[in-house]
Amino acid sequence: MDRMTAEKKEIEQLYISQHQRLQAYARLLLKDDIEAQDAVSDVFARLAEGAINLPAEHPERYLTVTVRNLCLDRIRKMTIRERIERRVSLLESEPAPWETELDRIRELNTYAEETFSKQTWNVFQLRFGEGLRYREIAERLGISEESVFKHLTKALRALKEKFNPSCI
Repeated sequence: MDRMTAEKKEIEQLYISQHQRLQAYARLLLKDDIEAQDAVSDVFARLAEGAINLPAEHPERYLTVTVRNLCLDRIRKMTIRERIERRVSLLESEPAPWETELDRIRELNTYAEETFSKQTWNVFQLRFGEGLRYREIAERLGISEESVFKHLTKALRALKEKFNPSCI
């Protein structure tokens, strides 16, 4: 058996033994079955293409870290609507039509703007609207990272209480 065939067999065995575990892990991070399937499939596709080289020791750990990093990258690239949906769980089990989702996001945004303090609103917008990290928000607003965390916690709790009380 040549080297390429042996590598493909090894990848196939890893897929068989690790696929379900990795997909469950990705589902926990992404909160979406289809996104989780895509993420795990992407990792194995990259592995098959040779874009990822597994270490000889503990390839399962390496795959787990690779799936985690890919999921985190996907989360960072989400739109504000997707971030809010995942954090506040606004959508019901059956997805609503796009117009209904957009209306709910507008309602959420209006509620937040009208009820949050100015500072909480600014922190909320910088985090979810602009995708800034806590440190960047703290520097821009001249507050501590702990204050950023407290404002976001307050904002998300208020949104959950208003839009999804069963999640509290």
